[in-house]
Amino acid sequence: MSNNVYLIKLVSIGSSPLSVVVHTLSRVGLPAVLPCSVASHLDHRPHIQWQTISDSVFERMGQEQFQGEAYRDRADVPEELLVRGNCSLFLQDVRFSDAGIYESYLVVGESSIKNRILIQSVHLAVIDHKDIKSVQTGAELILDLHTHQAEQVIFQNSNETDWTVLWEKDAVINKKDYLEKRDNKLILSNVTARSAGTYKVLDSEGLALSTVKATVTGYRSFRIFFVFPMLVIFDHKGAKCLFLLLFCCCCSFNISETCP
Repeated sequence: MSNNVYLIKLVSIGSSPLSVVVHTLSRVGLPAVLPCSVASHLDHRPHIQWQTISDSVFERMGQEQFQGEAYRDRADVPEELLVRGNCSLFLQDVRFSDAGIYESYLVVGESSIKNRILIQSVHLAVIDHKDIKSVQTGAELILDLHTHQAEQVIFQNSNETDWTVLWEKDAVINKKDYLEKRDNKLILSNVTARSAGTYKVLDSEGLALSTVKATVTGYRSFRIFFVFPMLVIFDHKGAKCLFLLLFCCCCSFNISETCP
């Protein structure tokens, strides 16, 4: 029995320098949508390809699909959208390494020679998370890890220059009993003035997924004394005496202050 070998030649039509580049922005760990639409050349099994300059990202023809290694379980062009002309690429759990230029192609042709028509070039920028939090003494400080890419949380006290490792992913023992990981968040309980400072969530490359600047507000008690003069006149055995007494009143106040 003979083996028949079929060769399919792909001819690209168009080039990225001639196309309009669409710019889109995503924060690391969140989903991103790279826009794409095509109104012509569609049949009942549209064949779409997404790629970067160096890697294949995603390819779909009907129910058949291919995901690049770096995008496994993260990339998709939903078939139900594609048949209506929406060829947008949906990326999940965006990484810093995903940043760059993406190109979408429509593959057309029924014979051994197929043409690739450039549809859209998209530039994806990926940025980190930044936040400012203020909590009261004794309360909880909640740090969002944002993504399973989080490997470590470090902390710098407001009055110090050194960084301290608070949490590490897959650590056998958590030596800090005031820390708890819950629903992809790190919970710091019973915060004090020493908890004020900068928190960074790092990935495996040491890049900051998020930066949180935290202040801690507390209550300091003050006692204020009010002194009032009191004039007392009393008569004893016909003798009238005049006394000037001092009446002292002590009041306590709780005044909120921010701990540096």
